[in-house]
Amino acid sequence: MRRHAALPAEPVPEEDPTTAPLDPVAVLASPSAAGGAVVAALASITGAEVQALARRLEWHRVEGLAWRTLAALPPEGIDPWLRASLRRRHQLIAAATLAQGLALAEILEAIGRAGIPLAVLRGLRVVEWIYKDAGARPFEDHDLLVRPADADATGAILRRLGFEAIATGLFRRASIAIDLHTEPLGARRRPERARLFPIDTATLFRDARPGWVSGGPVMLLRDEDDVLLLALHVVKHSFDRLIRTADLAHLVAVHGRSISWERVRERAAAVHAGRLVALAFAAAAGFGSAVPPALVPSTPPGPLESLLLRRVAALRPLPYGGEILMALSAPRLRDRLRFVIDALLPGGEAPHGRWQPADVPRRAVVLLDGALRRSGDRRQAR
Repeated sequence: MRRHAALPAEPVPEEDPTTAPLDPVAVLASPSAAGGAVVAALASITGAEVQALARRLEWHRVEGLAWRTLAALPPEGIDPWLRASLRRRHQLIAAATLAQGLALAEILEAIGRAGIPLAVLRGLRVVEWIYKDAGARPFEDHDLLVRPADADATGAILRRLGFEAIATGLFRRASIAIDLHTEPLGARRRPERARLFPIDTATLFRDARPGWVSGGPVMLLRDEDDVLLLALHVVKHSFDRLIRTADLAHLVAVHGRSISWERVRERAAAVHAGRLVALAFAAAAGFGSAVPPALVPSTPPGPLESLLLRRVAALRPLPYGGEILMALSAPRLRDRLRFVIDALLPGGEAPHGRWQPADVPRRAVVLLDGALRRSGDRRQAR
């Protein structure tokens, strides 16, 4: 279940987001937070503000990372309730991750016996590759990537394992949810994404190598492809939850020297996503990490990009900011308009395969209702 907590109503800072003081949430989730910086960030947070901080950490799903930071420090000067609460959250995340991992291993083994190549996107792959700590990063489902020709056979295996198809590509068995992809950007729901950013699934598998996730056999995507997909996932979700951006910062800290950032840049440029990847890593600099030189954009951020980065640094990202950036990356106005229309009226959700004029008011009500619900959730958790 997703729980939403309010973010503070801070004024938008005027300074460069890469040099602005870090928010306490970002400090606690940083891969390189110094003990003095942590104590200083928490010094002025007392009483009810401590509980508000804990809610914000949970909202951004970085409570596991926050505990890792505090666990490495002496307890003096740190609120004992906060330490105990984050330690408990880390343990709960670890328990859930281990249980999910056992179920995923069963699935991967069954699909592997059928000879179907499969890759795990994000989720447990990120936990094992970047964090190597079961309590570091929560996740909600398992995103599995297969070739389009293997989708039906994979779905049949999932059903034999007791999973129910609850929607196209979505399967559930008790608390285990599977999102089966035949492409990596969610173009099943938003077809324009695949047209604007042509990432070929066959090429991803061609460059992948055999490996293991949660003890089950998989194809591990080339590191640079994984980096590209993680960065685009941050933008696709409009920088909304800090954990996705934290993944990039921790990735640089852990694997920065083993990844070919020049290849990441070339791969991103080949799928028309060079600017988006650069902005995702610029946002990750809000954790105090350096942007890989190969990903520093050749031109400075424009006004809209600068506004977006300032809002991200203040932990108040612009709603649909990522969709706007994706649309602006299209070379032609017609393509931008098609992308925006697809964002508002997702082609993959069209009744009977296409939207009718009578469907538009209903879709507008759905969008408005969703926005009001999110706003209400945030106000209630404040």
